[in-house]
Amino acid sequence: MIQLESMSQPLRNSIWNFIVSLFDDGDSGWWRIAELSSQFFYKLPVDELPPYNHRRQEWLKKQFYSLTWYEVYDFVEFIVGWYEKARDRQSYRKDQLRAVFNRILEEELSGYRFVGDELAPLSNPAEVAAIESALATTSRTGLAGAHAHIESALQLLGKRPDPDYRNSIKESISAVEALAKQLGTADSQGLSGALTELGKKVSLHGGMRAGLVSLYGYTSDEGGIRHAMLEESNVGYDEAKYMAVACSAFINFLAAKAEAAGILGRGR
Repeated sequence: MIQLESMSQPLRNSIWNFIVSLFDDGDSGWWRIAELSSQFFYKLPVDELPPYNHRRQEWLKKQFYSLTWYEVYDFVEFIVGWYEKARDRQSYRKDQLRAVFNRILEEELSGYRFVGDELAPLSNPAEVAAIESALATTSRTGLAGAHAHIESALQLLGKRPDPDYRNSIKESISAVEALAKQLGTADSQGLSGALTELGKKVSLHGGMRAGLVSLYGYTSDEGGIRHAMLEESNVGYDEAKYMAVACSAFINFLAAKAEAAGILGRGR
């Protein structure tokens, strides 16, 4: 079974074993990462850390194995984010670290994967690829608003232990709206108006436009849909994940159309 709200012992052990390989090189690898972990992750007094490198490894292992399942994922994100500061001689770039952790998570049937810098509850490679592509495209082309909304959607979807599915959905569709307004007209009315203006610059099939507007209606106040569709009983992981993936795919589609038309990065 895919592990979404739990963590098996083999999964925890595999994560720890890779962390050991990152710092157990006979040098002072454990000294600095224990200090950084104490100060910035565990929020404990650094002057109470034990002396000697191997004692700090033992201390960090004890802390690691006392973490809850979701705190382990938080710690993995911490390791990836602080690895460069912990080591003078790095064996991995950040993208390589994420790739190795993703392989471990896949092998041990975790439901989480790194998408950018976030561990999100996504295990399908196509889903991960769609969101990563949208993040990369919006970053590369200066679509800052859309990029920020996608990142927020991922953070809310992967918020542990209590994901915020409703607001993740809103952030996902807001990413599409932000892109359409930046490339179309910033003061247009909602997504429908932005797509109308964008359609004057790029070729948008009517059915594709209608699909985008329908997604927007799912999370907007138009026709009272928001109150009916975004009640807690109607919104869960499947809906939030679908919206994150679908909206990322739409962003990739719109960005490709805008790039072909020569207007990407010239939002008004």
